[in-house]
Amino acid sequence: MIYLVRHGQSQWNLLRRTQGQIPHPGLTDLGRRQASAAAHAIRADADLNGEPVSSVVASDSVRAVETAEIVAGVLAVPTRLDGRWREQGLGRLEGLGYEETRDALAGSRAGADERIGGGESTRQVTERAAAALGELDPAVATVVVTHGDTIRCLLAHVAGAAASDVSDAVPNGSVVALDGRRGSRIRWLACPPPTGA
Repeated sequence: MIYLVRHGQSQWNLLRRTQGQIPHPGLTDLGRRQASAAAHAIRADADLNGEPVSSVVASDSVRAVETAEIVAGVLAVPTRLDGRWREQGLGRLEGLGYEETRDALAGSRAGADERIGGGESTRQVTERAAAALGELDPAVATVVVTHGDTIRCLLAHVAGAAASDVSDAVPNGSVVALDGRRGSRIRWLACPPPTGA
């Protein structure tokens, strides 16, 4: 079982600034509560399935590291970092306000190979996240703390769809379970699934 967790609310989420791979924004108080709620949802699910979590793997962005520390503390397991779980690199868009980012992307077709803002394409994000996922043992319960677009790309990959087909955002603190025992069945915990996911 692999649990994918989007980091809790960061300071830049609160300020409505595009983060991408900017590493430094940390969690807000709400973000820490979301991380704790995610950890408790995972613990309850793991207990129900009789499959205790063995470790937490996290993106090396501060917001993911802080979320991972909270989750690992609740689950009493070790944490390690892996840069392949970073958010999509958004190049020149990073640091802009959400409205500025939206305006900059107006008219963009954002195909799988388009490097958004000169950063990464969704295909590149999918390939690195899928490679990292492929190294995890689905028979061992592991938590991965990552980012919204990275989760969207990975869920599309697991479902055999394009990332653009999973168009809704993944809310902060969301938990998605990938159950490899049931053919990579996708289950949402700790938040309702976004429409179309």
